[in-house]
Amino acid sequence: MRRTTATWQRIALQSMTAALLVLSVHATRLAAQERAGSSSPEDTVRALESARTQALLHADTTALSRMVADEFVEVSRFGTLRTKADNMREISSGALKLTSVKYDSVTVRIYGDVAVLRGIADNTGTLRGFPFSGKLWYTRVFVRRDGRWQAVAMQHTMLQ
Repeated sequence: MRRTTATWQRIALQSMTAALLVLSVHATRLAAQERAGSSSPEDTVRALESARTQALLHADTTALSRMVADEFVEVSRFGTLRTKADNMREISSGALKLTSVKYDSVTVRIYGDVAVLRGIADNTGTLRGFPFSGKLWYTRVFVRRDGRWQAVAMQHTMLQ
């Protein structure tokens, strides 16, 4: 069977298209690896805070538990001291339900293996059946252990 010039051109075009596809997939993977490897600690902590938002909205205590150290303590908007166990229990039981979590003015400062995140949170939800909403300043402190950031402390102050 004799191949025409058009057939050879089609084969060459298909080969080039396949090669370009393989190269573009490889280049995309390399670019993703570079972005992952070059993200700053500040960006990593911001991304963790965004993931925390989604976990809160979906009451995903498994994800939240990975993000929070066992020794975590929080001074709530009401001035009460709360632990990781307190938060996980209220979220898993449905006593605490968040329907909206928005952040503003978020800053992150890195001090070696410690990160301090500060921002304004605007949360809406219910706590033990009572609705709440409002803005508050918050500070969350993270520690990097084994290459992973975890929250160890948090403090809220209501905005008037």
